[in-house]
Amino acid sequence: MNLEHAQKWAHALGNDIDALGDMYADWFTLEHTMVDDHCLDTITDRDMLKAALGGIASGTNGTYTFTANEWLGGTGYGLIHWDVTIEGATSFRGIPTEGETLTGIGSTFHEFDENGKIKLESTFWEDNRIFVQLGVPIVRPHYWRADFDMAAFMAGNA
Repeated sequence: MNLEHAQKWAHALGNDIDALGDMYADWFTLEHTMVDDHCLDTITDRDMLKAALGGIASGTNGTYTFTANEWLGGTGYGLIHWDVTIEGATSFRGIPTEGETLTGIGSTFHEFDENGKIKLESTFWEDNRIFVQLGVPIVRPHYWRADFDMAAFMAGNA
């Protein structure tokens, strides 16, 4: 698989739930959203896929445009880095959008079966970027930077 696969997947996710479903094996596991609860966020068949993600593709709560920017992996697995633009949604994760166009990023891991169908998917949305756009006071320190001063950060945010 390659970036072309990633782009096809991203387009189907935002536009065509049936085309998206055709990319999955008969038996698959898809983990999304609530990484702390493996029971409520696990999808294992096409009916569950339609119920959980069909609203994104149908535009039920705005238009989601996913853009796959990078593919890291081989033929049996890979990681997709993607951007999303959300237009016309009334809410995001239950927070009213007040008509804002939102932008975010995320990544999705795919593992494939012998037929090139997705048999395992794990997705992470970086929701904090979107929450900040919605006015939620999220503290996002850049602790990985060489000049990050934890003591100064803690003094200012305690």
